[in-house]
Amino acid sequence: VIIDCMDTCSKPRSLLSKEAKLRFLFRHPSTISCTLPGQCGFILKTVPSEIGLRTVTLCTDKEDYLNEPVHLHDEIRAEDMHMYVDLVINEQHYLHPISWLCGIDQIDVPGNGPLSRFKVLYRVDASKKTLF
Repeated sequence: VIIDCMDTCSKPRSLLSKEAKLRFLFRHPSTISCTLPGQCGFILKTVPSEIGLRTVTLCTDKEDYLNEPVHLHDEIRAEDMHMYVDLVINEQHYLHPISWLCGIDQIDVPGNGPLSRFKVLYRVDASKKTLF
């Protein structure tokens, strides 16, 4: 399953160099019904380091979801995620794992606004409504 980040960005490399929250809407197939406020989803938090390594963590603390449009269900697992960036330049899409961003210059996306966005490839077995 491909999950789009709710937010777009024109400079994904600079976003990963500071602490930021990336919000994703996603209802896991094993979640039958949900009465929690907001929408089902998750938040990934970027954690910068002094040596330029980029770390992205799945927010699992309830405090991370206060005043956010999404809430987390226990079925969501970081080990089933692969994060990448869909860079949109002149209406062309370029898919890059976040580890490749070190070789990409700060790119301003032309046009009416930022169109690039982070995406997550999430591994599920929809027929069984469980993880692999």
